[in-house]
Amino acid sequence: MVRWIAGLVALAVLGVTAFFVFHHPPMRLMPPPLIFRDLGPDGLAAAPALTDGVRIEVFYATNRLPVGPRDDRIYTVAPDARLHLGRATLRIGDEGSTLYQLLAWTTDDSDERPYIHLERMNETATLGADDVAAPPSEAMDWLAEIEAALEAARDGDVIVYVHGANTTVERAAGQASQLKHFTGRNAVVVLFAWPTAENFLRYSRDIRTAIGSAPKLVELLGLIADHTASERINVFTYSAGATVGGDALGLAARERPALAARIGEVYHAAPDADFRGFVDDLADYAGAASRVTAVVNLGDSALRLAGAVNRASRAGRPDLGELDAEAARWLLEASASDGLEIVQVSPESMPQLPASSHTFWYDDPWASNDMLMTLLFHLAPGARGLEAGVAATGQGYWTFPPDYPERARALHETLRPRLR
Repeated sequence: MVRWIAGLVALAVLGVTAFFVFHHPPMRLMPPPLIFRDLGPDGLAAAPALTDGVRIEVFYATNRLPVGPRDDRIYTVAPDARLHLGRATLRIGDEGSTLYQLLAWTTDDSDERPYIHLERMNETATLGADDVAAPPSEAMDWLAEIEAALEAARDGDVIVYVHGANTTVERAAGQASQLKHFTGRNAVVVLFAWPTAENFLRYSRDIRTAIGSAPKLVELLGLIADHTASERINVFTYSAGATVGGDALGLAARERPALAARIGEVYHAAPDADFRGFVDDLADYAGAASRVTAVVNLGDSALRLAGAVNRASRAGRPDLGELDAEAARWLLEASASDGLEIVQVSPESMPQLPASSHTFWYDDPWASNDMLMTLLFHLAPGARGLEAGVAATGQGYWTFPPDYPERARALHETLRPRLR
């Protein structure tokens, strides 16, 4: 009897483990940032592209190995030496969802958030290493589509989004589409989908692949900089995407300074990158970028586990004692200037934020609102309604005050003419 019960328990544990290893549901549409909750009846005036309906497109580039026809690609977990360029089509909610439902999902918070389904990956071009300097005509066509999107947009920037580890292409595209949707479908968003094992038990492999993917991200940034008239290229990384993005930006600053000078906002949300390496790269590119923002939660449970696995603290949950004196001094000086901004999310003052949250940039309406204010309007933290603080180590940081919604509402009123 005891053996039988033990066997059932073992099977249950195995089943739960297998569920979390292999279950990758699509992304849900995130709760609306505060600015969208404040739109009220002016929602369509501020974001008229919402009338395009529940389908949404983002550009993508990937160094995953593809299979299937080019107009309906599937990208595997295996790395590829080539760079693939195309457009992804996604659908918010079920087939037949109405514009009325879309407007409600976009402006009202509710527990029933719709899934974002990936319908199609349409590959336009494939580039080998020798093709980057002189892209083939198909790649130039893809870049021309980005240029046309820039001309039609209110903002002249491109946002390159880099996802985290253990992420399927569908979830990565769903995250990128949140940026597209909650900028009023105005931003030009390019997803960089690097190869992950899509299995949290292979996390260590993902980190190695992330480091190896950095040169491919540099190739993508170079293509956009060299062949479009984007005013700035903003780089948004999430979780282990900071390993890819930090390495790539450091590499660009060291080897392609003209490219690094085109970088605008760099936004690292919950950065899962080796803290010492992250600071070393940061010291190289922070002076070239318009601004670098790192948003951290010191109670982040995912980064606590990642630190234990990697035997080194992560940039989103750092241990300053790991830095040598020179690196620590540089970090303190940089955070006191306008070049580096550390934003600490705090469950004590943010009512919807779980203490251990790793997904706050798209789960918490305060955090997502601040992200939009940074990427769309390029506002300094104080101008965005954040409050300054100083840690016991002397490290300066910014945080959300308890009256942040009131501050945000006043800010939104001043920004309303720019939204139109």
